[in-house]
Amino acid sequence: MLTFDRLQPGDNLGTNVQYFNDAMAEQWCELFPADKDLLPDLPPSMISAITMRAFLATVQPRPKGNIHGTQEFEVYKLPRIGDEITTTAYCREKETRKNNNWVYFETKSHDQDGNLLFTGSMGIIWGG
Repeated sequence: MLTFDRLQPGDNLGTNVQYFNDAMAEQWCELFPADKDLLPDLPPSMISAITMRAFLATVQPRPKGNIHGTQEFEVYKLPRIGDEITTTAYCREKETRKNNNWVYFETKSHDQDGNLLFTGSMGIIWGG
């Protein structure tokens, strides 16, 4: 269990691979039809979904009661349909503030050629 005490700044928490393919784009555009005009590039609004899928797949097992507090992204290059997106999650820092344990995570996403696509940071009130 990844408790607050066990998470340490600098920890590599794992890597997740997702494929931006026609099926993924189609599912997304069913929810957000206007994003179809942005294809074959990844609609920027998908960055959050890809990052959260990677986070949920790699940062586990997690305690119950976590609350997502903040999230930011920096985009360097948008993947295109057919690209592989590899996301690595890291524990960046942690602190106790107003009786809440906050953990800050960083994600880095690269394409199949190693090009940096986007980075993200997340602040979560950690439940355990």
